[in-house]
Amino acid sequence: MDRKIIITGHTSPMGKGVYDHYSKTYNCLGISRNTGYDLTKSEDQDRVVSEALTSDIFLNIAHVGTAQSTLLMKLKQRWSPEAPLKKVITVGSLATKVPQKLLDQVGIDKKYLRDKHHIDAVSNVLANEKPFGAQLQYSLVRVLNYGEKTGTREGEPSCTAQDIIRTVDYIINEPMYVGVMDIRRF
Repeated sequence: MDRKIIITGHTSPMGKGVYDHYSKTYNCLGISRNTGYDLTKSEDQDRVVSEALTSDIFLNIAHVGTAQSTLLMKLKQRWSPEAPLKKVITVGSLATKVPQKLLDQVGIDKKYLRDKHHIDAVSNVLANEKPFGAQLQYSLVRVLNYGEKTGTREGEPSCTAQDIIRTVDYIINEPMYVGVMDIRRF
């Protein structure tokens, strides 16, 4: 277990499944309020970035306002090729690519959608800023529907923690730079 992985949101339903899986083969640090981090505070974001820079992989799962985007930008400012950190994988939402009419039908939270659009924009800039050479690899995994749906959305196909883990494994093990992956059940 020499390799180190940092996972934000490790106590959320998605994050817990991912954390439990990777803690079997990696030295894992879970980032959440339970472990003393408040991602709405700049000083805690800076602590996360410091931890991430000493890890091999940073999984940016926690949706706490714009904290996911802020962490990406702070990593960009502080990363150097000498850092062990080589891959940053952020979980976003494929809802950013779904027609507004459908989003209105399911009643998506507008602030959530704005935050996820911001992650799309920041990830796109960071992943495509430097086409060649030593760089931090920023990957965005856009997920459509995570977990079981209830009420009027009951029966909709949803991704599971295993789907997320398979996708993250692919990105971790792929020697090519993976910028964006859109995943959904059908």
